[in-house]
This record gives sequence, structure tokens and C-alpha cells, in this order.
Amino acid sequence: MPATPRILRTLLLPSITALAACHESSTASGEGDSGSAADDDDGDEAQGDDAPTGADDAADDGDSGSSDGADSGDDGVPTGPTFAEDVAPILAANCWGCHVEGGIAPFPMLEYEDVSVLAQAIVAATEARTMPPWPLDASGACGSFVGERVLGDDEIATIAAWVDAGKLPGDLSLVPAPPQPPALATVSATIAIEPYTPQGNPPENPNDDYRCFVVAPPTASDTVLTGFEVHPGVESQVHHIVVFGLESDAAQAAAVAMSGQDGRPGYTCFGGSGVGDSSLLVGWAPGVPVGEYPVGTGVPVSGGRALVVQMHYNLAAGAELDATRVDLRFDAGAIPLRSLTLVDTDLTIPPNTTDHVEGASTTFGGSDVTIVAAFPHMHQIGKELHVEVATGECAIGVPRWDFHWQQLYSYTTPIVIPGGAQVNLTCRYDSTGRDETTYFGEGSSEEMCGIQFLALP
Repeated sequence: MPATPRILRTLLLPSITALAACHESSTASGEGDSGSAADDDDGDEAQGDDAPTGADDAADDGDSGSSDGADSGDDGVPTGPTFAEDVAPILAANCWGCHVEGGIAPFPMLEYEDVSVLAQAIVAATEARTMPPWPLDASGACGSFVGERVLGDDEIATIAAWVDAGKLPGDLSLVPAPPQPPALATVSATIAIEPYTPQGNPPENPNDDYRCFVVAPPTASDTVLTGFEVHPGVESQVHHIVVFGLESDAAQAAAVAMSGQDGRPGYTCFGGSGVGDSSLLVGWAPGVPVGEYPVGTGVPVSGGRALVVQMHYNLAAGAELDATRVDLRFDAGAIPLRSLTLVDTDLTIPPNTTDHVEGASTTFGGSDVTIVAAFPHMHQIGKELHVEVATGECAIGVPRWDFHWQQLYSYTTPIVIPGGAQVNLTCRYDSTGRDETTYFGEGSSEEMCGIQFLALP
């Protein structure tokens, strides 16, 4: 059934461009109750955060410069792929968004010495395709998306061949320089959260803190947000950021009233802004310092009203005082994208069930709809999500849902849903370990099943 206005506003946490392939450090933190990634088919990613599969074996391989097992040429010099020329470029393109010193990932992967120790674990993770993390169907059968973080078979084989050949370093002067993030050329306004030291929310989220902050209106008149740049205060603990616009005086009053009630800046929030009438403006995670909506388009921003900034902190590396800020770019002449949302609000997920299916259907009116981006959403016991059009087209497929990897996926080529065509949403859940029925809701122990599409007017 179609979403209610409240769900339309508060359900989803979009990111404007595809996120970099970061190694998720909060999945293994025990966030939420049972049914986390550590207990289901996503467990490879969770396991990798404390100690990647095979990490102990990798550490036992001998010194990092070992060439044991390497082939030798006619002159006796070992041959094969090298770190500098062959492996480092792959890591730079797919891993360095997070695996840098001080990044959100639990270990860096810039230097030869670091990577050679972890080599066996990297081979295991890439061959299993649990890294880089990309929850979508990447076969092309369900659309293709900007910034797909999927290694090709040849890249996976190159990493394995490098290990088999003895982890040759090569000419380390040829290793790519660490990535320099792009910058937002034009800044219309900057918002900043109140300085805050995060703390976990035990027992469910001992290493995670979801906190919302009310910030002053960035614009006096209605406009369109077309881009943003995030400056996290402490990169190692800021996992994602979502900025919400407040669409009514009542929503603004509710957010202000909640702020500081527990004696700390802001207020605790989980699935959204925590208030009923809000709209999604910004979504960010490490590796995407600059977000861009499609050229000439953006999301509408109401003038004269405060914004809510939701911070997700992961505390696996400790907690420090944070003062994150976000630069915004407005263009009142840009085309505001419209949001089309399909949500199943009637969820009844029985306890201790490994495969339970829920779903909903709708149409988006009598005219063709051009979709430029999609944002799927479930909570912590979600397992799979798929959207198909009655014409037989798969609009998006998420065969391995992971609550910690949520983003807005932009299509490389927009898809068109014919007018009047039925759109079918299917969600699958694994409630293993839960003793009670799970229902729809925004809380960490509740669930959702939804999809937000951004469409041209």
C-alpha cells in the first residue's frame, strides 16, 4: 500500500552518490537485537570487522617481504603481479575510501607492509565477494548503478595471483598517492552540529550512537539543494550522516522540545529524524565527501526552518568530541525531484523464523514515471529486498541486505515505469533468536519494508 505522509518523510536515509567500499566496523559491534549480520547470510562482513577471515593465517605467512612460492624467470628473479603495479591500483579504486589511517575501517590498507600481512584475508574476502561491500544485484538483471563497487573476475584473480607469487612488492615508488577528496566549488551555506562526545546505547547498541541535532535555518527562502560536502569532526567514528528538512512549525517545535532532554546535546534517534513531518536532504558515509544530485536537479528545501542532522557514530575505535559540519549548495532554479515511495506498513514477522516474506504493491499513476535513483530500506533482521514491475522488469534487487550499508543508488540509465503498471515490493526476514513477533515501526527492534524512488517531475 502507499506510504502514509509520515512514512514518506521519515523512513529512508539516502546518500546522493554511491558510497565508497568501506569495511564496515559497526556490523560486528552487536548493534541491535538478534538477527544482526553476524547471525545471517551477511555474517562474512560482520566477521571481518573484528578480525577478517584468514587474518591469523595471513599474519603467519612470514615476513611481509616474503617471496616464498614465487615463480622465477630465467635469471632466477621472482616474477608475477606486484603490489605497486598491480594490487595497489585495485585497492586505491575500491578500498581506500575507508581503509586509511584514521578512517572508519578498522585497519589501513595503504602501505605494502600492512596489506601483505592481511593478504590471505583480502583474498578470502574478495573471492567470497563480501568485499567490497555492494548489497545490490550487480548482474545487470536489475538495472545498473553509478559507482558500483564490484571487483571484476580479473581483479580478484590478480590479488590471488599476487599472494600465490609471494606478495612481491614491486617498485613502491609507483604506488598511487592516497586519494584527495573533491571539494564543493560553490558553498551557499554551512551547517554545524553542537560539539558532542558520543556514547553507546547499551544493551542493544554498545558501540553505536544515533544522535539528532537541531541546526539553524540555512536559507530564508524556499530553494533547491543540488550538492553538499561533509566535513566529519572525527573521521574514525562518524559512520553516516543524514540531514532532514522540517516541513512544518509543529515538526520544528517537536525537534526543539526533544533536544537536550536527557542532559546531552541533541536527542536519540534511529530510523529517521524522530519527528513526523520531515524531508530528506543529505545522506553521507565515508568515501563520499561531496554529494551531487543529477545535473540541474535537486531536493526542495523550505526556507526559514531549522534542519535536523542525524549522526551515526561507531565507537569501535573510541569516542572523541565531534564537531561535524556540512557545506550546502543551493540553486533556486534547479528542478526539484519528486519522491515516490512504496512501503508495507502491515508487517507481522513471527519469532525464530529463518525465512519470512512480506510485501506490498502499488501504481504510480496513469503516466510514465522516469526513475533516476532508488533507496531500499529495512532494519536489522532484513535479509533480501526486491522490486519488480508487472511488465517483468526488475527495478532493483538487494539479495544481501545489510542495515549498515544504506544509500541512494543512482541509475546509470534512468528506468521508466509505464503508467498504470503495478510495482511489487518483496522483503524477506530472518528473525532467528527473537522471542516475540516483530511489527512495523521506527525503533531498533521494529522493522520496515520500503523503497523510495526519486523521479523527474
